[in-house]
Amino acid sequence: MSLFSFPEVDAGDYRFAAPFPHIYIDNAWHQPTLDACARDVAGFQQWDGEKQFFGARQKRHCGNIAVMPASVVDIISAASTPRFIAWLEAMTGERELHCDPYLEGAGIHSIGTGGFLKIHADFNWHARLQLYRRLNLLIYLNDGWQAAWDGCIELFADPKQDPEVSLLPVMNRMLIFTTDDASFHGHRRPLACPEDVRRNSIALYYYSPIQPDSNFAKARTDSIYRTRAFERFDVPLRQRLGRLVKAVTG
Repeated sequence: MSLFSFPEVDAGDYRFAAPFPHIYIDNAWHQPTLDACARDVAGFQQWDGEKQFFGARQKRHCGNIAVMPASVVDIISAASTPRFIAWLEAMTGERELHCDPYLEGAGIHSIGTGGFLKIHADFNWHARLQLYRRLNLLIYLNDGWQAAWDGCIELFADPKQDPEVSLLPVMNRMLIFTTDDASFHGHRRPLACPEDVRRNSIALYYYSPIQPDSNFAKARTDSIYRTRAFERFDVPLRQRLGRLVKAVTG
């Protein structure tokens, strides 16, 4: 049994999408397996940690495949096969894609009430693999998610302006997008879901040895966060001083 349906996608729909190459596809994964993922992640306890800083709040994460539920491992394995990678390459135009066995920054993500992920462009270099990050793939596990709870994944051409794309993180929705210095995205407003509901997803990233030919200034292992108009991050004083010293000394 295949866990993925391999839908036919016009490569132009992906490559010429605004504000940057992306596509979302609903119901392409085997629904009973995703239902099992949703149940298993809801009861999962072996998190690597929980992010609590100016860019993210209430964000639990686990990239340790050894402790993940079997249902999640099945999805990750299906999204790591040669056939799946060939499907990604044909749609996106990327070449020599590799999955990440270490799940750096990837795996299971879970955000609770009041949590958010501010607008950012992701790290673009995997130091351990010595590869450039090229694609993000997000699979949402949220049955019955309501618009009133916020939590939409938003894509921006300009972080100071309104998003060009806003998608609810509903069950069996998969978002794929090219990641580079211009692929600003996030879900910036604090979640208004009930205390017993969390915004859960599986995140996978794909890499290539080919250096990007656009929207690439230098290799980075950190994310670039951007504020909206009238917004100010509560960045710790130590970090602000570090930035000031770097700016003065070059």
